[in-house]
Amino acid sequence: MTDTLPSTMRAAVLNGYGGPEQIALANVPMPVMMPHNEVLIAVHAAGLNPFDAKLRRGWLAGLFPLQFPHVLGCDVAGTIVATGFDVTEFAVGDRVYGLIDCMKPGAYAEYVAAPSYLVRHMPANLTFEQAAAVPMAACTAWHGLVNLARIEPGARVLIQAGAGGVGSFAIQIAKARGAHVTTTASAAAADHCRRLGADEVFDYTAGRFIDLGRNFDVVLDVLGGKVGQDCYQVLKPGGTLLVVLRGDEMEMENRARNQAQFGVTTHIVAFSAQPEILDLLRPLIEDGTIEVPLGSVVPLEDVGAAHAAIDAGHARGKTVLRVRA
Repeated sequence: MTDTLPSTMRAAVLNGYGGPEQIALANVPMPVMMPHNEVLIAVHAAGLNPFDAKLRRGWLAGLFPLQFPHVLGCDVAGTIVATGFDVTEFAVGDRVYGLIDCMKPGAYAEYVAAPSYLVRHMPANLTFEQAAAVPMAACTAWHGLVNLARIEPGARVLIQAGAGGVGSFAIQIAKARGAHVTTTASAAAADHCRRLGADEVFDYTAGRFIDLGRNFDVVLDVLGGKVGQDCYQVLKPGGTLLVVLRGDEMEMENRARNQAQFGVTTHIVAFSAQPEILDLLRPLIEDGTIEVPLGSVVPLEDVGAAHAAIDAGHARGKTVLRVRA
C-alpha cells in the first residue's frame, strides 16, 4: 500500500437512469480496495461499450440494479498503485488492463479497485488507449464464436456490423480460426472491414442481407430487432445464431418459433467477466494476428458526448476515454 494517494478523485458520475445528460463530472471519494485480493489501479483509459449505455438507460435494471450516484465503466487500462496482501501476480507500477464488475464503481474515474483475478498484464505492444478497447468487446466476440459456436476452419460466418467494436474483433477472431467471413457494413466502412480480414462485405444500405441466402453456419448479431429476426433466414439448417444484444423483446418472444422453423440453435452471448479469454487473446495481439480497432479517443470531460454517439449508432471501432495522459 502507498500513503501518497489522494482522498478524492475526479470521476464521471451517473446520477440516474436516462440519457447522456445524466452523466456529470464530480469529485468523489477514492474507491475502497479490499485489503486481501484486490488491486488499486490509476486509470489511464476506459473503454466505452453499448453495454454501458444500456446500464445508463435502465434497460438492464432488472439484472443489474444500480445505486446512484454510480460510476460506469467495465473496461480499464492503467497502472497498479496498490495491491492487497494476498496479491502476488502484480506489483506497484505494473501496466494492466481488465474487466470491472458493472455493479461496482467503474473505470470512468481516476482510480478503480478490482479483484486481481479480473486483471491482466497489458500486451507489450499496446498503448493504454488501445488496451482499454479490448476487454469487453474482444471477450464477447471470442466467447460467442469460439466457446459457444465452436467455429472450425472452413465455417462460413456472417458478422453483423463488422465496423463496430465487437464486430471488428469478431472478424479477426473468425479469420484466425480459419473461417470464411462475410460482414455487413456501410460502403464507407468496407475498407476497414476488409483490412481486418473480411472476405466479403455486404453494404446494408444498398440491399437486404437476406438475399445472401441460407449459406452461413454461424451468424453473430449485435443489432437485434428486425435485423435479428432476419438473421434466421440466412443460416443453414443446423446453424448457430449468436445474439449479443441482451433484453431484445422481439428476439425473446420469437426465439423458440424461429429455432423450430429454421432448424437452428440460438445462443445468447451475455456479458460475463472471463479474464481467461484475455490470456488467449494476448499472443494473438502481440504477434499482430489481431489488431485493436481503436476508433476515437476522447477526454473524460466529453463522456456525455461520447455516450450520445453510442446512442446514435454507426460508430467505427471502439471509443475510449482518456482519463490521464
